[in-house]
Amino acid sequence: MSTPPWRPPVGPILLRSLVFAAAISALALWRIYAARGWGVVEAAFAHPHAPHLAPILAASLAIKIHLLTIAGAIGVGAVLASGVKGDRLHRTLGWVWSACMLVTALATLFIHTPVGLPSIAGIGLLHIFAAVVLVFLPLGLVAARRHDTLRHARTMSGLLIGGLASRDSLPSCPAG
Repeated sequence: MSTPPWRPPVGPILLRSLVFAAAISALALWRIYAARGWGVVEAAFAHPHAPHLAPILAASLAIKIHLLTIAGAIGVGAVLASGVKGDRLHRTLGWVWSACMLVTALATLFIHTPVGLPSIAGIGLLHIFAAVVLVFLPLGLVAARRHDTLRHARTMSGLLIGGLASRDSLPSCPAG
């Protein structure tokens, strides 16, 4: 009689995922506070309301696809970063995360750089990061298929952290 395979406890993994997501949210709030002062953060919580979706609804299809898939990539990435590596859940969510990142990068190539943001011949910093994703995502997947866990971990965590860092360092609206 063989013993059943070891299953990681779900409670600690879920707790780590929630802590990771809370840390990302706290960093985002800190960035708002550092850029615009505490009054902006207080105003955001003073009168709770539904988000104003008109700018998103008026945006191009490429921007809508980009926002939808990057939201999925951030959520799945938080679970992947805090969970057990190598099990079936990790592999399944890894493919979902990879698909989200691929579609995000492809959609980004169709987003025009707004006037006032740095670009060379219409190619902005967001387009450069999309090219980095299109190069390194397949390399990370090939490393996983070859069981090169160190290269896979470094590549994928670099894409995840680089994506979060680029979101905070790249301007998202025209200067002025």
